[in-house]
Amino acid sequence: MGDPAKGIYEKFKVERTDGKSEPGEKHYFCKYFVLDLKHDKHARAALMAYAESCKKTYPLLSQDLFKIADEMLDNDCCHFQE
Repeated sequence: MGDPAKGIYEKFKVERTDGKSEPGEKHYFCKYFVLDLKHDKHARAALMAYAESCKKTYPLLSQDLFKIADEMLDNDCCHFQE
């Protein structure tokens, strides 16, 4: 991961594929938070929390996120480097 002495800082440029992050569109000034599912030891917990939080309003998204989190354990895909 990054420098533990830093808080949030701009590291990625995220653009929506539907064009709604373009100037004048609904999501032009939106901010996004990116997770590294391979190296970030906190990513699985974040996925689980988000999946739990959205399961009533976005059940399919919730299922997908729980599945990814389970696969992270099953495949031992995350070899964390600090």
